[in-house]
This record gives sequence, C-alpha cells and structure tokens, in this order.
Amino acid sequence: MPKHMKIYALMLIIFILINAAMYRHLENQSSVKYNDLYSLYQQKNDSAFVYSVKQASETNPFADTLMAISESKENEDPAKIRQLIDRAKIQAEEIDELLLTIIEFSDTFRNNAVPQLSVNNAAMTTDMQQDMFYLATQARTWPPLYHISYLYWKSNPKTIDAKTRETLRSLATELRALNETITSIKGDAHHMFFQDQIESHKAEILRQLKPHLKRMKKIQDDFTGHNSLQED
Repeated sequence: MPKHMKIYALMLIIFILINAAMYRHLENQSSVKYNDLYSLYQQKNDSAFVYSVKQASETNPFADTLMAISESKENEDPAKIRQLIDRAKIQAEEIDELLLTIIEFSDTFRNNAVPQLSVNNAAMTTDMQQDMFYLATQARTWPPLYHISYLYWKSNPKTIDAKTRETLRSLATELRALNETITSIKGDAHHMFFQDQIESHKAEILRQLKPHLKRMKKIQDDFTGHNSLQED
C-alpha cells in the first residue's frame, strides 16, 4: 500500500475513533440529563401523592346526605329534597376527584417504568394503576346522583322510589366504610419519607381502595340495570 494511502487510512481510523468517543460522551450526557429529569418527576409525583392522601376529605358527610335523602318522608318538601340532592352532587364530584387523583399519582417506578398517557390524559406506569383508574372511573358516584336528580325532577308527584332509597343507603354504607380506610391511609401518609417506602405505601393504598371501588361500582350497576328495565 502506498505511503499516502496508509496516512489516509490512519487519519480515517483516528476520525472514526474521535467521533465514536464524542458520540459516547454526548450519549452519557443525555443519559445523565434523562435520569435527572426522571428523578425529579418521581419526586414531584411522590410529593403530590403524599399531599393528596394527607388532604383527603372524609366521606362521612356525603354518606350523611345520602341517608337524609333515603330517609326523607313521602310528603317531604320538594325544595328540601332538591337542596339535599344538589348538595350530594357536589359532594359526589369532590369524592370522585379525590379518588382519581390519588390513583393518578400512585405511579411506581420499578424497572424504569416510563409514564404513558392513559385515560383523560392521566399518566400511568403500571397495569395495576391503569386498571384501578378505569375502576374508579366506573365507580364514580356523581352519575347516579345526576340520574336520581333527573328522576325526581320528572316525577309527579315528587317521589323517591324504593330502589333509589335502597341504592342511596347502600352507597352511604360503603362510603362510611371508605371513610375508615381514608382515615387509616391518612395516618400512614405521615410515614412516607423515602421513595422505596412511598412505593410500598402506594401499592398498599391501592389494595385497600380496590374493594370499596368494586362494591360502589356494583351498587351503581344494579341501580342502572334496574332503571333500564323500568324504562323498557
């Protein structure tokens, strides 16, 4: 091989090595930046989760409103019933939002899970979290309250039927049970200091909330099914 060709070959090898080194350096820098951003995302997410749990509202006031509607007299003043129903709708939206928020911020980051958009642009990192979010969406209490409001509005004379009263009592009972769970997890939130502890608490809190959501969903499914048959 001619001497000048050897020089060109050597220069080419050096050029390739320099570019490979620069690429590796840039890749490492990018990885460090990504890990830093990822860590900040985890910290912000964990802080939001702990805050949401600590600030969780009691569900007993909502249960009391539902019981007041279910125990109302047949000849109760319609204005009073409407006031109770309107209050219940507001309380329902607050409780539904609370549960969805806790679940949304219950991300776990094992195995470098990457957040992905899921329901209503909420970021999910695990199948369990996504399943719980779907369940909480199906167990929301405001849809039946709005349906009850509609049924009462169109009834003449103004009455609340037996199935509606039974549904309200069942939801109130479950909400009181849920209140005990919320009181318990609020106490646990004060012990969530480190990431590994927060992750274990998140999983435990989802486990405790799941039975309540399943029962609330069933109560509402029964109510919806009953009313569908009545309309048919």
